[in-house]
Amino acid sequence: MSRLPNWLAPAALGVSLLVNLGLGGYVAGQHLRADPPRQERSQERSQERPRFERPEGIPEISREDRRAVRALMRRGFESARSELAARREAESRFAQVLAAEPYDPQAAEAALRELRDADVMLRDRIGLEVLDGISDLSPDQRAWVAWMLSGPKDNHGKHKRKGKDAPPPGGEPPR
Repeated sequence: MSRLPNWLAPAALGVSLLVNLGLGGYVAGQHLRADPPRQERSQERSQERPRFERPEGIPEISREDRRAVRALMRRGFESARSELAARREAESRFAQVLAAEPYDPQAAEAALRELRDADVMLRDRIGLEVLDGISDLSPDQRAWVAWMLSGPKDNHGKHKRKGKDAPPPGGEPPR
């Protein structure tokens, strides 16, 4: 067996010491560093991925049940593509009429009526498609569909209120 040079053992010990010190410093730094304040962390998380909380009064359903509800809603929206295109065109015409110089109040009213009619046609088409498949769902799944179709929600899944004291549609007045 050949003998190792005299300088190799101290050099290897020195390198090992440096690596261990570096690794120990990294681990200690990870455990001792300050976490960002809670508010900043929650804002970071909300930017990464929206967090959904089940609305009060809505039953808990399984992942498969949620998939069935989403599939039904998707079918409704996919069936209304032409109505959605017509609504976008009406919206564009309304914006053009409002921006036109000189302003024409009669044209604006007509464009607004056209936009409202397009909205109604779009909602009716989606609603009819959803109603066509809703009988295949369980009562809990139908509760989810009803909640989704019941009007605009805020970022936390709660109904938006028109006035400060106005109750949400189908809900109780605030306390």
